[in-house]
Amino acid sequence: MRQQIQKFGRALSGMVMPNIGAFIAWGFVTALFIPSGWWPNAQMARLVDPMLTYLLPLLIAYTAGRNVAGERGGVIGAIAAMGVIVGSDIPMFIGAMVMGPLGGYTIRWFDKLTQGRIKAGFEMLVSNFSIGILGMLLAILGYWVIGGAVTGLTLLVSNGVEVVIRHGLLPLVSLLVEPSKVLFLNNALNHGIFSPIGIEQARETGQSIMFLLETNPGPGLGVLLACCFFGRGNMRQSAPGAVIIQFFGGIHEIYFPYILARPALILAPVAGSAAGLLFFSLAGAGLVAPASPGSIISVLAMAPKGQTLVVLAGVLISTAVSLLMAAPFVRRAAAAEDMPTGAIPAAQSGAPAVKAALHFPAHIRKVVFACDAGMGSSALGATRFRKRLSDAGIGTAVGNCAADGIPADADVVVCQSVLAGRIAGSAHGAALVVIDNFLADPALDVLFARLAQQDGADAQPSDAGLRRAGDAPDRMASPQPDDAAGRSPGEVLRPGNIRTGLSTEPKEASIRRAGELLAAGGYVEPGYADAMLRREELATTYMGMGIAIPHGTSDAKKCVLHSGIVVLQYPGGVAFGDEKAYLVVGIAGVGDAHLDILARLGEVFGDEDMLRRLTTEGDPQVIYEALK
Repeated sequence: MRQQIQKFGRALSGMVMPNIGAFIAWGFVTALFIPSGWWPNAQMARLVDPMLTYLLPLLIAYTAGRNVAGERGGVIGAIAAMGVIVGSDIPMFIGAMVMGPLGGYTIRWFDKLTQGRIKAGFEMLVSNFSIGILGMLLAILGYWVIGGAVTGLTLLVSNGVEVVIRHGLLPLVSLLVEPSKVLFLNNALNHGIFSPIGIEQARETGQSIMFLLETNPGPGLGVLLACCFFGRGNMRQSAPGAVIIQFFGGIHEIYFPYILARPALILAPVAGSAAGLLFFSLAGAGLVAPASPGSIISVLAMAPKGQTLVVLAGVLISTAVSLLMAAPFVRRAAAAEDMPTGAIPAAQSGAPAVKAALHFPAHIRKVVFACDAGMGSSALGATRFRKRLSDAGIGTAVGNCAADGIPADADVVVCQSVLAGRIAGSAHGAALVVIDNFLADPALDVLFARLAQQDGADAQPSDAGLRRAGDAPDRMASPQPDDAAGRSPGEVLRPGNIRTGLSTEPKEASIRRAGELLAAGGYVEPGYADAMLRREELATTYMGMGIAIPHGTSDAKKCVLHSGIVVLQYPGGVAFGDEKAYLVVGIAGVGDAHLDILARLGEVFGDEDMLRRLTTEGDPQVIYEALK
């Protein structure tokens, strides 16, 4: 259930977050030019309603459709959303979140239905008319049916919120909001409920307290300050940096592991959030638009004229209450329970996260790195970790596989936190090491230390011992030629597959560029880029050390014609969450041919000078020679 809510929340976030700049623009226009704004201007204030009614819902619908079916999905999603927009007198954000994906799935269904059945010369005609006709039908459906239903639902929820606010019960919402944040379920609440209601209230009154329910940085700041003042060991050392990242950077996730390591601490942000909401309610405070990210800078920038100090006071009250509540719990924590910075506790993953050697099996013979498809990030992580063990004379077998194909003889499974719950059910009792990235994570240091402590190094297993009948391929033997494609490993990467000196762009654009380059090289079918974007939504393909390795989902392997790799170099970097990737390596794998290049990449990552050269080298031939 929790995984389904997380998936739903990621889908909502994927619709809204790429357009958050537009929301901020609308917020600034509202804060500056409406009659109660900082610089009232009747002419400029005319921008407010059109942006709210048309621009923002259409951007959400386009993005949602594009996430499902690429550019065609985005176009038909926007067309479909016009029906609910015109058919209602309230901003149709929820309607756009419905019509955008509906349009994307509709055109994707149509494209699959007609694939291979269109006569030569009629492709463009069918392509354009299908969007036009289906988009028109969906717009009509939205106007007459879906728009009315969404309007009724929105009004029902809005009336319920008004009742809660009128009776002074809004602070009780903290009992839902803070635990949801810590369990990464907040996107479904924030983007699905709070933001649409808040925007409607801001339209009517110029501000809304709904924008402060989830973005208030005070509760998390109180927890981190308690760790700074009263924590010990790793907790105390890591907390000051987390304070800066959380309060000024708006990355609330930074304090989640501190609470997950000691679940009783959840009472602190709940109390802090409730105290802040009580103050905001009594003071009539709110924001004019969503504040994203949830930093103190964003929150104060979205405060209405004359309420900046009021909003700041509410944040400080939240911080003080959270700090006072967290202090006793942190003070009583024993030094032995200091949280390891690289492990995500069991409360998040749904499985026993590795925090100390006692959690490992008595003897570890086989370590498996798992990712969604088992061909990109896990393969590279396994290659690098295997080399690290080999250099230390440790013979433990290391392989990689897909999340749904964990070998029965695996003793330890390494995976990213977002996949932990899914993998726990198929890990056959193996210990689960939950990490943030496959290359440089402290949890891997803990695992390495445990393997080094084993009595004597294991004999290096033979290839026959690495594969068992019925197991998913763990790709631990030497890479074999791509038999299915009839290609040799040398053809997997060609100089023409390398692009250097690219300008910085959003990660979605970079991933799509990699997918299109793979398709242009004849390695994959055109739809593979969409599968790469879906894989990125599931879990980041950023590997650490400035490298990202986007690839398709496991169900997209049918789109792979031949194993291939493309390399995109961005001297200015591409943002993958809080990290920057300077090399984006797109992968399409069938068989084991691409693993030869991945193995070479793993070696390159161990050479900082070489890695630095590859991120700045302007000649594709030089990069090709280094990786082939």
